[in-house]
Amino acid sequence: MWGLESKPLPIKLLIAIIADMADALNLIPGSDLIETPVNAFVAYALTDNPKALAVGAIDGILPTPFDFFPSATVIVIADEMGWI
Repeated sequence: MWGLESKPLPIKLLIAIIADMADALNLIPGSDLIETPVNAFVAYALTDNPKALAVGAIDGILPTPFDFFPSATVIVIADEMGWI
């Protein structure tokens, strides 16, 4: 739908890694109310899978110790392997 889901895997992984780094280092201005839809959009745009919306949104509201989990990267890999 957004065009990112048809990109090659290395491009999707690079975008996912950048998004995960921005999330983990709190580079997204605002609180979890801003991070949640941003993470959900990135996960959905890279996979075009509605299940990725939930994972991205959950990662947006996780507290700091768990916030370092690279959920967008894992979602891209899981989608590429056919797991979701």
